Amino acid sequence: MDLLNFDVIQSMYDELKGEQEQRQRLLREKKDKIAEIDADLEKLRGKDEDDLQEFLPDKAEDIFSNVIDQRKRQKEELLAECEKLEKLYQTYEIRVVQLEAFLSESFMLHVKQFSILDAQEKERQRIARDLHDTSLQNLTYLVHKVELGSLYIDEDPVKAKLELATVEKGIRQVIEEIRNTIFDLRPMSVDDLGLKDTIDKLLAVLNQDNLFYIKTDIDAITDINDSASQLMFISIYRIIQECVQNAIKHSGGKEIFVQLKDSADCYRILVRDDGSGFDVDSAMKKERHFGLSVIKERVMFMAGSMNIDVSNGTAIEIKIPKTKGGEIK
Repeated sequence: MDLLNFDVIQSMYDELKGEQEQRQRLLREKKDKIAEIDADLEKLRGKDEDDLQEFLPDKAEDIFSNVIDQRKRQKEELLAECEKLEKLYQTYEIRVVQLEAFLSESFMLHVKQFSILDAQEKERQRIARDLHDTSLQNLTYLVHKVELGSLYIDEDPVKAKLELATVEKGIRQVIEEIRNTIFDLRPMSVDDLGLKDTIDKLLAVLNQDNLFYIKTDIDAITDINDSASQLMFISIYRIIQECVQNAIKHSGGKEIFVQLKDSADCYRILVRDDGSGFDVDSAMKKERHFGLSVIKERVMFMAGSMNIDVSNGTAIEIKIPKTKGGEIK
């Protein structure tokens, strides 16, 4: 549903809510009038008959019978109007509740859509930054090396060959950087090898300096049959990637444990390190620094849940339901 339709339905809801409140006010006013009539009838019936006997021998009920009958008719008319208003109010109430539920779902859909757009924009910025800081600068450096080699080629062929060798090595490095960037954009091995081997390959790349001891417990998940499951597994891959990157950059520890379990109703992710932990409240206020916003957005998009424990290092536990809207036991 686009934003225009959302605004139209929101306008319908506001109008219906206003009419419901108006009916509620009318109902309250008529009930107040009924209460006034009841009070008047009570007064009329309770007239002191001893005082009236000085003037007329009749009872109070007889003396005020016309007035009492008129007030009773007014009360009956008001009760009938109240009954109609109550039925109409209940009809409005049902429609309002239905629209509220619809608008709530639509609102969450828009939140998810904006979250996806925000995540995409952040990903574009990250890719642009990585290309500028690595590949682009390396290529600029290599261009200068080629220019320098062209100057040496006649005067000092040996130096020219050395420069060309440097250029060759640099080009291979740039090719590897671009290949890693492409893999990061779309880890194609998820389709070919399955999620387990793809995550193992990811962890090897992230820990290529061997600064961490990474232990894994990853179930072999290969049922990637449709676009929905592909999107889910790519998101799981991204979540693990972000969690491990955060641990490597910020934990200050030496060990990382990565777990992915295929349960009956959900996929369970656990990434734990032996680092110093962090203040969760402060991290939530500085989400970009810790990368929690990216993880939270992906988990929310898949209707999952996330729990962070910093009592002993940092442990991030995430549950992703297998079916949309399904309950996680």
